[in-house]
Amino acid sequence: MKKAFVTSLLFVCFGLCYGTSVTVNSSDLGSEEKQLSDSLGVVKYKDSWYQVGDTIFGYKKYVYLVVGDADSPLFLGAPHDGVAVGNPPIPETGKTGRDIATHPLVNAIATLFEKDTDKKPWIIVNTIHRKRVDPNTYPNKVDGRYTDADAKATYMSYHELLSLGRSVMAERQKGGKGALFLDVHGHAHKYSDGLEQEYESVVTGKTKLSRFICQTEIGYALPNHALEQPDAYLDKLADSSSIASLADRHPDVPFSQLIRGPKSFGGLLAAENVTAVPSVEIPILDRNKRLFGLSKGKAKRRPYFNGGYVTRKYGNARIGSTTGFDDNIIAIQIETPGINVRNNANIRLRSSHQFKRAIIEYLNSWMGYDFPNSRYPY
Repeated sequence: MKKAFVTSLLFVCFGLCYGTSVTVNSSDLGSEEKQLSDSLGVVKYKDSWYQVGDTIFGYKKYVYLVVGDADSPLFLGAPHDGVAVGNPPIPETGKTGRDIATHPLVNAIATLFEKDTDKKPWIIVNTIHRKRVDPNTYPNKVDGRYTDADAKATYMSYHELLSLGRSVMAERQKGGKGALFLDVHGHAHKYSDGLEQEYESVVTGKTKLSRFICQTEIGYALPNHALEQPDAYLDKLADSSSIASLADRHPDVPFSQLIRGPKSFGGLLAAENVTAVPSVEIPILDRNKRLFGLSKGKAKRRPYFNGGYVTRKYGNARIGSTTGFDDNIIAIQIETPGINVRNNANIRLRSSHQFKRAIIEYLNSWMGYDFPNSRYPY
């Protein structure tokens, strides 16, 4: 029975990493098997059982998974804050810089979430610089980009561990309330031509000027042009999103409200004084030549990242070249600004509370949890 349980999990990981759609039915795991696995640990990997809080290291310890509670409704990803080069050095095959301090931001959110809910989140981390290994690389680009054996092995190991953790979460959530995979990133979007705009400091509350755009971008795997459209257009796109199963659970709620309404993730961040897009505050990707510049004589659209491969693959998207899972684990990508979310410890001390509060309120509002949600300690 124990062997059947472990084989199921590892088969899921193999299928995910190599593009095969695999589903483990709850009937495959009887009550005795579940009790046995629970007594040994949360998850088994390469002949060893791991408990809550343990770290599972992947290829050459370049990637790792922090084991959460099996029934935790939160999984956090930090794929782009790595600084390691590898030994021997992995060649650079990309040009994009790292998402600085997203890893400590993830850790801070996780600590606060566990304190309130008594549920430890799962965390997946890539320590190699994204110029060398980017977990968001689409599978059809992997062989061409990662000709170095260590690079490809690191990429595959990241997805193996992410798949492993997600499979445990999905199994425990079958028939349950569901869970959220939050892929945490950082952006450095700027206003046009060195223009500076005001924002309110999360630390001091004072108004400051910056050429960086102070907005957190919430990605649901929807095309950018869709967020320029009216609600009636957006309402038809649930199956294209990484939160499709959440829309299924709330058929009486227009999908546009899940994306930019007051209880959307962006709307809940805005309620915590985080400028977010899309949200009630910024519902569409507006065009403004003064703020964002011109392209071919037309005002450019507000910069925005809509969600990469990981968000599409590990959420619920049903339409598109990359589709996700038919379960109740949704995925959202957040692109955070350094200036008011992650640039230093003092900023993260404040912003982590904002994000924790929004996450818990989101789970309570849409998935039916009843977690306590502590107020700010400052």
